[in-house]
Amino acid sequence: MKNSFTILLLILFCTSIYPSNKIGNQEKVKANRIDTKIILDGKLLENSWNLPAMEQFTQRDPKEGNPPTERTQVWVGYDDEYVYVAAKLHDSNPSEIDASLARRDNWIDSDWFVFYVDPYFDRRTGYYFGVNAGGSLTDGTLYNDSWNDDSWDGIWEAKTNVMEDGWCVEMRIPFSQLRFKESDDMKWGINFQRSIKRNNEEDYFIMVPKEESGFVSHFATLEGLKGIQPKQRIEVLPYLVQKAQYLRHDSGDPFYKGNQYKTTLGADLKLGIGTNLNVDVTINPDFGQVEVDPAVVNLSAFETFFPEKRPFFIEGSNIFSFASGGANNNWGFNFGNPTLFYSRRIGRSPQGNLEGDYVDYPNESRILGAAKLSGKIDETWSIGALSAVTERTYGTSSLGGVLSDIEVEPLTHYGVFRTRKEMNDGKQAVGMIFTSVNRDLRTQELTDILSKQAYTFGVDGWSFLDDEEEYIITAYAVGSYVSGSKEFMQNLQQEPYRYYQRPDKKVAKYDESRTSLTGLYSRVQLNKQKGNFYVNSALGIVTPGFDYNDLGFQWNADKINAHLVMGYRWYEPDSIFRRKWIYAAHAQSYNFDGDNISSFFMTFMNFQFLNYWGLNMQGWHSLPTLNQSATRGGPLVKEPVEYEIYVSGYTDSRKELTSELDFSIAGDAIGGSAYSIGYDLLWKPNSQINVSVGPSYSFRNNRNQWVTNIEDDFAVNTFGNRYIFAELKQETFSGNIRLNWTFSPTLSLQLYFQPLLAIGDYTNLKELAKPSSAEYNRYGENGSTIEYDVSNEEYRIDPDGNGAASEISVSNPNFNFKSLRGNVILRWEVDPGSILYFVWSHDKVNFDDPGELKFGRDFGNLWNSEPNNIFLVKFSYWFNM
Repeated sequence: MKNSFTILLLILFCTSIYPSNKIGNQEKVKANRIDTKIILDGKLLENSWNLPAMEQFTQRDPKEGNPPTERTQVWVGYDDEYVYVAAKLHDSNPSEIDASLARRDNWIDSDWFVFYVDPYFDRRTGYYFGVNAGGSLTDGTLYNDSWNDDSWDGIWEAKTNVMEDGWCVEMRIPFSQLRFKESDDMKWGINFQRSIKRNNEEDYFIMVPKEESGFVSHFATLEGLKGIQPKQRIEVLPYLVQKAQYLRHDSGDPFYKGNQYKTTLGADLKLGIGTNLNVDVTINPDFGQVEVDPAVVNLSAFETFFPEKRPFFIEGSNIFSFASGGANNNWGFNFGNPTLFYSRRIGRSPQGNLEGDYVDYPNESRILGAAKLSGKIDETWSIGALSAVTERTYGTSSLGGVLSDIEVEPLTHYGVFRTRKEMNDGKQAVGMIFTSVNRDLRTQELTDILSKQAYTFGVDGWSFLDDEEEYIITAYAVGSYVSGSKEFMQNLQQEPYRYYQRPDKKVAKYDESRTSLTGLYSRVQLNKQKGNFYVNSALGIVTPGFDYNDLGFQWNADKINAHLVMGYRWYEPDSIFRRKWIYAAHAQSYNFDGDNISSFFMTFMNFQFLNYWGLNMQGWHSLPTLNQSATRGGPLVKEPVEYEIYVSGYTDSRKELTSELDFSIAGDAIGGSAYSIGYDLLWKPNSQINVSVGPSYSFRNNRNQWVTNIEDDFAVNTFGNRYIFAELKQETFSGNIRLNWTFSPTLSLQLYFQPLLAIGDYTNLKELAKPSSAEYNRYGENGSTIEYDVSNEEYRIDPDGNGAASEISVSNPNFNFKSLRGNVILRWEVDPGSILYFVWSHDKVNFDDPGELKFGRDFGNLWNSEPNNIFLVKFSYWFNM
């Protein structure tokens, strides 16, 4: 691990000795000091908007480099508290201006004006503030020069006014919402964008050609910001939540009524340290999310990833991202960069067991307090730190009428520290990250299943290889250390991304006496940033012992991976296509035993026609490999040659009725097959309402689906275990139904429902015949017998007939999972930053008739199932002190 860190730092040092010629765009604009009160009404009646305007815009779409079809004028002003942006967007066809309404941060097809600003003047990060002709707002952050994140919600205002010759916009953005390095005469990066829906036109003040890379680095320079002395930034956001829960329950449950109605109080505090750093503190935080997670059916050995939806963790989250900076593309190909900080680990559902006639099991581990520091020390040095403590959590069980409080989650501290230093105007950078989890374990049960402490430490960085910044090399290396009891380490060694217990494993074997585990995760990547021709290549390793799942999200270990991607991109229209690109790739992976566990070729194609319809196609073909997770800890299994073809298409998104269609078909050399089809329809009947419906269907015939493992000393060919598989035919029906009704830019109603039916029918049970093969012994053949016990819903199997092996039983694995979940949310922004929510959350599940599909009956069973209904009112009020 030490050698990997040394090599990484050497690469970055050697490439950083070359000086940078990067100076950004030479265009300079002036911000005017405003001494009179600005009435924010979108009418532009103040004298400040009669000064000379910026109006040298250039088309990027549809005709790159051409003058805009309509004139745009922009002014920037400021006073002691605010930055003001005003724009007059002339239009020769004002009746064609699209002033549709949308929820906050919902970027719909409309006429937009966007203000981009780089207050640190670091040429890599910034903010954007957008408003459409109807007055709907969107905002977010800019990072890594060309990426954006809409999770940040600033407190700012804008007004619009549609007139006979176009429309106008006025923005008022408090200095307190921006992070910058204070000085007597500041310089910021700046850009503007105008979108004209009917033409599919995008005009920029500073237009970056499509074959170039970057965005923020090209901004013009805003001058004239003098004498600004922002006040101390203190923001307080108290909240109140009232919840009523009507849940599925047993009538004798003694805990139900006590949990039915809950009131929660708390507050978030934001404190500015100077003008470039933030401290966020939360007291008794409300981490209950308003939107629901989608239902999924997961038959793999790995955990399902759900995105973060809690505001405290979302805001500024990109500052904690690791290993993804510098390059504008990071291809994974069964490797990917490690997610060292997966914030949903904090406040997660408790992990201890609770048994009894009835149990009162908490849904989450309450967060006693959390604090976060984020921002920049200067324009080249970013820093982020987070500390959170979750309380010792107890559940209550009722057994024979006796109540017992049992600890199900220990007192736990989570910590993250992240920093990065950029050099030579961003041509090089070096960063580091440190994460920690420390638990106060007091019970034997929790000591057996949880780590005592877990740490990761990593460095990452990048360096451009030429003055034109066309080629870049990125690299990172992370070390991990986890310690705990012998019982915990025995479980950790058997995780599905590691499987130390595999009987045919040669390196990093299972050791029941272990009390700690260490490992390394490292990768080096080359990326071509711009131009028509494209290339990307990477080499990565992750050792068997690397573990970061206590605070990260892990699915990968014991792998050596490499890939090569090449392609060509056409940005100029021809007689058929507006733009198109084609990529081809090859990737291979080996484990540390030297087994080839992945090898495939892929091709990607994307075409957009002149009428703005589009077509995407992908093809995938694998070579014979070995699967190290198919037996869930048993020996390797040989995988057949496989293929998949995927096609999707979409229509012009500007129309009242738009749609997307996707289809895939797959198969393998032993007769397995799969196909899927999905259709999304979006209807926009007027400027306030849009309705979308997205049904989908998939079918999968897996010839070798794992069922279970059973110990048997007579299974001598497979190391004393029978690894049982079956043929699985699975059908899945799902749909996404959404209604967005926006009454005004501050009042909206959102409805979302997702029905899901997943039916699995297992047949032809069999066992693996020998390791590292594709050979199976089917039960009921060659002397073995199999019978189905209807009353116990299990298979009774004699694997060798008259032989010495005992009869084994396998529960019927068939399933028929049906789910309906959704919510209705009324959101009212009473004042800027102060929001009132009314929420209804609903879900039903049903498992009747496993393995058998009858659509009408199954949907009826789901509809008649007892639901969970949760009603919630939440109000938060923003104080700017």
